[in-house]
Amino acid sequence: MIPENKDIRTTNTLAEIVDCIQTKTYGNTPEEVVSMYNQLPNDKFHDYFRILAVPYLFHKAEGIFKASSDPILLFVTALNELMDATQSAVKNQGINNLFTISFENLNDESFGDEVKSHTGQHYGNLFKEFNHKSYFEEAKNLLETRLNRNGITIDNIEKLTLLDQGCGGGRYTAAWKLLGIDKAVGIDFSDIGLEDARARAELAGILNIEFIKGSVLDMPFEDESFDIVYSNGVLHHTEDWKKGISEQLRVMKSGGLGWQYLIENPGGIFWDKIEILRAIMKNVNKKYAQDVLRSLGIPMNRVFYMLDHVMVPINTRLTPEEMVTELEINGATNIKRLQRGTDFDRVEAIYNDIPFAKEKFGVGENRFVFNKK
Repeated sequence: MIPENKDIRTTNTLAEIVDCIQTKTYGNTPEEVVSMYNQLPNDKFHDYFRILAVPYLFHKAEGIFKASSDPILLFVTALNELMDATQSAVKNQGINNLFTISFENLNDESFGDEVKSHTGQHYGNLFKEFNHKSYFEEAKNLLETRLNRNGITIDNIEKLTLLDQGCGGGRYTAAWKLLGIDKAVGIDFSDIGLEDARARAELAGILNIEFIKGSVLDMPFEDESFDIVYSNGVLHHTEDWKKGISEQLRVMKSGGLGWQYLIENPGGIFWDKIEILRAIMKNVNKKYAQDVLRSLGIPMNRVFYMLDHVMVPINTRLTPEEMVTELEINGATNIKRLQRGTDFDRVEAIYNDIPFAKEKFGVGENRFVFNKK
């Protein structure tokens, strides 16, 4: 697990960045792969080969998740093939041996300034171009499925207020409105995200929704202001996830409902591949990485999906027990970890007992619901 408050771009110890180097789950192969890339010069030519490792490992991992044979052996083989192909390519024997991946849904569309309106959905659920309204409807369906499959019902939802703690482009803030919440408020620190959220809500004709600029670690709301406080995959990218949970419980009304999703540990091959890529990509320019992947014809939503966790500065992973402890410290009660998800959620694969689920996905997503004392 990446140490709390540790920026990967200033972390030099491989074992601090890549958990599976410490655990030796795949022997010495991850360390050998990362060390090989680290020995390459830091320039655009060699960064090009670092960037190609991202779609390569994502594609290989997705094949492993569908396979019924031992995923550990398959992942080690993929890492060795990546290392051999990169070394061969760098020696001017061509890049075809490294990048011979066939991608689905390739197209010639230019997303331009509309890139922010299109995003990768969780775990390979790739979308084609869609408008703002359908974007919100998709988020509503995902949220509704997760609630229903876990037996979560919300009485008198039409009378309740909701805060989306770290709303980004506002898709889940609006999804709660579509589910019937009375008033929804989203808070985020990104001007671009907030402007996009307001525009999307207006275009979709969603009323009684508000977006506010502010830090999720120091929110400008009075104690016990909201009936529901929803935080979905945000605090693991902040400097202090514990402070974020404290703030979540502070602004939640007594008896209110909380939702918290943070990255899991252990996370199986799903997260091990990302940690390996974070170590490989730690000094690569993000814009350059985007441009290289786009030049290969990879759809923009797919580019964002792959680079999201790989290149974000902070990517803290936590055990379920760590989350429960912190929730309890801050006054949470009736804490329940969601065991079901959408069809592409990792916890759903674990619930359905697919072959080698633990090796592939670890414990699955850390999604919790709870009340406040």
